[in-house]
Amino acid sequence: MSGYLLSCLRDKGIETELIDLFTTDSSLSHMVKAVNDRECDLLGVHLVYAWENTESVLRALHAIGSRSKIPIIVYGFYPTFAYKELLGSHPSISYVIRGEPEQTFISLCSVLKKSADPGSVRGLAFRKDTGLVVTERPRPIDNLDALPFPCRTEKQGVLTDDGINVLGSRGCYGNCSFCYINNFYGTGNRWRGRTPGNIYDEVAMLAAAHPNQYIYFVDANFFGPGTGGQERAVEIAELLKRIEGLTFGMECRVNDVRDTSLRHLVDAGLRYVFLGVETASPSCLKRIRKNTTVQQTRSALALLRRYGIEPHIGFIMFEPDSDLHDIRVNFNFLMSHNLLNGLSKTVDLLYHPEIVLMGTDNYGLLDSAGRIELSSHSDYQGAYRFKDRRVQCLADTISPVCHYLLELMDKDDSPLYWRNQRSGDSTVPDHLTKSLTAWLTDLFTGLLMRLEANDVPCTDRVKDRTIKDAIEAIDTIIATTIDGQPSTECGGL
Repeated sequence: MSGYLLSCLRDKGIETELIDLFTTDSSLSHMVKAVNDRECDLLGVHLVYAWENTESVLRALHAIGSRSKIPIIVYGFYPTFAYKELLGSHPSISYVIRGEPEQTFISLCSVLKKSADPGSVRGLAFRKDTGLVVTERPRPIDNLDALPFPCRTEKQGVLTDDGINVLGSRGCYGNCSFCYINNFYGTGNRWRGRTPGNIYDEVAMLAAAHPNQYIYFVDANFFGPGTGGQERAVEIAELLKRIEGLTFGMECRVNDVRDTSLRHLVDAGLRYVFLGVETASPSCLKRIRKNTTVQQTRSALALLRRYGIEPHIGFIMFEPDSDLHDIRVNFNFLMSHNLLNGLSKTVDLLYHPEIVLMGTDNYGLLDSAGRIELSSHSDYQGAYRFKDRRVQCLADTISPVCHYLLELMDKDDSPLYWRNQRSGDSTVPDHLTKSLTAWLTDLFTGLLMRLEANDVPCTDRVKDRTIKDAIEAIDTIIATTIDGQPSTECGGL
């Protein structure tokens, strides 16, 4: 997002500099010092919601604003929807851009230079003495080819783990209740794609500068709608075939995985697909407005594997109105399609609730029903209770267990450290991850079966004991496996 904004500002003759915290080891204190050491007229910040760490970022902006007194403009998904909270609670933030930042930021620069009224700028929220001013959203940019290629820092040009990001389209033709991508862009076309030739020109330029680098298309949905979307994908693939040694990844919906386009994309270097499956329960698919079928999911998985691509899936094991039948259908689907075939994937898939954020349609539905429990960090993040008490019991029990494993994977001195797993480091015993994967799957199965049979009281005492026993079992499996004595210990309610 910032790369496009920078290139558009420079295209208009506005001098800019990018301080990139995401791809460097810089701290927030470094950012504060770096900004305060510069003489700039405006500070633009792509403000990303960082859960419990968000407040640290906002304090850093306050430190900048209180010293430099320059206007601070924030943009991105989080500020677009949480602008009232940000402007109401954080006086250091001067302006919030709602939606695509390019047009609004350029217009605001022009207005501020003339000391004119920012109320004439579309897509803006700001404070006045009379209260909050929220201007009408601009129409999304129709012709994405008209945008200059995004500016990149040296680090953004070579991301060894995740590749070089390329955005080939904006928006999505879907209408999922858990997603805010279309509400972010506002009115106008739901999906807008760059032309194949324009995408090829950028990728060819990046490939020439960084040979053999992996390209990742960060589009919410790589494919456009219908036959036209498939034909465009084939055109892109035919052009990308010209780039020797190119490999790339993408994200898409299950209904867009078709042999007519996939074979061309694989020939062009497609090696990774993140697939928006979400659920295997027909009733859940209907509730979240996914507009796909379970058979389309099965076909997509089979087709990707036929071409040698092991799919990584987006999946919502628990959604607010799930019942135990939905959970059973989801679990059986994951097992029967061999999707619980690694520890990190299993931990993620077995407990992945629907995340309800401001701007999604489901946030509004749950809020109007009185089911939203606001986070202590921000109104932007909403928690909720599951409608089915047995689903709540299962979620309350499996969540801390999975989070404990995730914490172990995030510690560099842990035998489960994720970077070592990813690199195939021999210090991570393969039989350890397999043992834990099997154990976690068995734990989930046991919990589910007992809840289905109404064979367990869903009390806090029972849940706490089960969680404690499970964590002790994990530690035992790790200790005995590292010592060369594999363990099959399991627990349950």
